[in-house]
Amino acid sequence: AVVSTQSTGDNSILCITSSIYAFHVLLMETKVDIRYIKMMIVGTTVIMLSLYSFLIDKDQTSFTALPIGRAARDTDADTDDDIRYNSGEEPTEDFSEKMKYRIQFTFEGRCVGISDENALEVSFCNPNVKQAFVYDKNSTLMFPEAGLCVGLKIDPSYETALGLVDCEKAIQLDLVNGTLAHTVNNSILCMSPLNASEPTPTRSPKLGATVSLTPCDERASAVELLEERSFLKDREALLLPYTPSRKCDFPACGANNRPPKVEFLPPEEIERCTDISDCVTVVVKTARRPLLVLRLAQSIQRTLNKNISMIVIDDGPYLHPPDIMAKIAQFPHINYIIGDQEDLGISEGRNMGVRLVKTKYFLSFDDDLIVSKKSKITTMLEMLDITDASLVGGKFEHDFAGFMEFANTRKGAPVLMYYPGSCTVESQELVSYPGCYRCDLTANGFMARTRDILDVGGWSKELKIKEHKDLFLRLKAAGKKVVYCEKFHIENESLGKGIELTGETKQRIYDIGAYRKLRRRRQHRMYELFLNHWNVMKLIEHEKGDEDN
Repeated sequence: AVVSTQSTGDNSILCITSSIYAFHVLLMETKVDIRYIKMMIVGTTVIMLSLYSFLIDKDQTSFTALPIGRAARDTDADTDDDIRYNSGEEPTEDFSEKMKYRIQFTFEGRCVGISDENALEVSFCNPNVKQAFVYDKNSTLMFPEAGLCVGLKIDPSYETALGLVDCEKAIQLDLVNGTLAHTVNNSILCMSPLNASEPTPTRSPKLGATVSLTPCDERASAVELLEERSFLKDREALLLPYTPSRKCDFPACGANNRPPKVEFLPPEEIERCTDISDCVTVVVKTARRPLLVLRLAQSIQRTLNKNISMIVIDDGPYLHPPDIMAKIAQFPHINYIIGDQEDLGISEGRNMGVRLVKTKYFLSFDDDLIVSKKSKITTMLEMLDITDASLVGGKFEHDFAGFMEFANTRKGAPVLMYYPGSCTVESQELVSYPGCYRCDLTANGFMARTRDILDVGGWSKELKIKEHKDLFLRLKAAGKKVVYCEKFHIENESLGKGIELTGETKQRIYDIGAYRKLRRRRQHRMYELFLNHWNVMKLIEHEKGDEDN
């Protein structure tokens, strides 16, 4: 019975009861005088109940400690320091196991940094710089490298400027509706970047701008907490080694190293695809334009004389009208997925589609493209089969293909240089494939190795548009090889041959002009998000050989 009671309380009382009953039966069978039996039963019961009380108290202590320890390991919300503190011991200041977060102003994608004077300021989200905070259960932000917390910084210019202070003076910042909010005298203020000229929040802060508590602004005060390990994984390209020079002296410069020329695979490594439908899936992100998707599917069928699997990701959250859904159902090879968001964005939609691909390669197409024999899809497949290229792209009406590199302007500003048309000028042409060149960027009509796109993380999900160069910069930074073929023509036609858009259907959900307005309305913000992702101030587009600005 004593051994058994070292389990839980329920088991302990069961074992004690059973033991007393067994002892009682034993005494009755041996015919001992009843007075002695009663005395022995009472005495045994008292002893066993005392033992039970001791064991159950011990058991409850163990039961309380274990879940705390498990919760600490599972969520990183509490550490062993919290457990020791709860048991009466002094806590230690070891934050190595705490979850750390960078604070990003979500409208244009810059982060909260720390100045030399320990003031909070607007900065690039730079993985080479310590910018991550511990956000604890008391809603305070602690900067572990300094052992200081976020609080009000004495600043003669701004009474509510934020900075690093002793943690005893930390302020509470609650994560409310995508903002970090602090309540003062029944007023709610939010962490926000300030205009340079006046103490008002701005959604387009300059680098070095003061971060302060201000009246909450829907856009300027919007923040996202970026978990540090995921952030570092997403920004791997900014952690590549590089040698600072006058020409390029910032983190993205490590992505300037061009991959070597495309090589043919050794014969023993070649695995040729005999049926394109077994090897290639088409991935399309659309924005409530299913009729354009069906036009693309028809053009692929006419070109290849067969259907190949398509994965289509559409914005939601509602189904299309019954007549449109009936048209989609006539294409059983299309996996048409309507998301639960009204504005999913191109990047996240394509990432969802590629993650569903089961074939070795996939074709990435916009919904308003038309494929023909001139697109040379089977030649794209052949090139991926027998070379070490990761992606083969074609040409729209305009030549988007070109090289890209990071550089400093004469004034030292970090920029991204883009040279359209430069791939054919530098002429790193592939043997046996005239008109196909090693390149950094092609149009968004390409075939790629599924594994290689997944390996670089796909498209940056924050970019609902302006996502194209971002993917190709990721490929370049990872050493993946891109081929551009100027004779592989893909038609881009938004206004639709053979598609009738009439009446209420057109007005409600298929107005192509409305989609264009949406793109124009957010172009500036997405452009800034893209630049800030790569820690540059500007994209400069010009012909190779022109002088830098």
